[in-house]
Amino acid sequence: MKHCFFAIVAVVSLIVTAHGQPPPLDWGPGVKVLMVGGTWAHNYDLYDNKWDTDLLKKAGITSVHYTEDAAVEVQELPKVDVLILSANGKFDEPEVRQACSNFVNAGKGLVLLHSGSFYAGKWQGFYDNYVGGGAHDHDGPGQFQETVVKDHPVVQGLPKTFNITDELYHIVPAPGASSMEVLVEAARPGGPKYPSVWIVHYGKARIVSIALGHDAFPRESPEFSILLTNAVKWAAGQ
Repeated sequence: MKHCFFAIVAVVSLIVTAHGQPPPLDWGPGVKVLMVGGTWAHNYDLYDNKWDTDLLKKAGITSVHYTEDAAVEVQELPKVDVLILSANGKFDEPEVRQACSNFVNAGKGLVLLHSGSFYAGKWQGFYDNYVGGGAHDHDGPGQFQETVVKDHPVVQGLPKTFNITDELYHIVPAPGASSMEVLVEAARPGGPKYPSVWIVHYGKARIVSIALGHDAFPRESPEFSILLTNAVKWAAGQ
């Protein structure tokens, strides 16, 4: 089995070397979703990859791939309908910035999940244009209340209020940035309210941010499943 494994790795390496790019992903029918995660402070493979991929497939969104490879992201973005971005950073290379900009300017769907809206090394235009601001800090994991403040397809099926255990992101709109249409607010008892789910108005793109999603605790709540599924479907124009 070991020899077989190393033979497969060698073949893949030869493909990448020969063509100067990673092998293409195999996309199935329906909405095509590319999930991009990685870097630090989160178990991306367990939660953003395995858990969220399984969640979407159970909802009937079956053509889903996950990557932490910038080259794969650049290569595959023109083929997909929705990009779910939860990575810290990952936008230092000019080709990645250009691919992301082309994707959004084409009117595609962008879902920013948890650390996708946290200031962590992405270029400033990313936050101004696609997030509408962002978070520089957050509370440690704990329970807080989510309140739906506006009707929208992304929040369809959610109760008016619900409690969830997660990091509470201190999301702040940026002056002069794209407008944020807040759908859900989050607050601890007696504390300030922060945007938790919001739509960003930028060109023809469908952009939705969900500040939730650090680990298993929020994903164990039915509200998280509803939010992520609704967000992907709305971003895809469904």
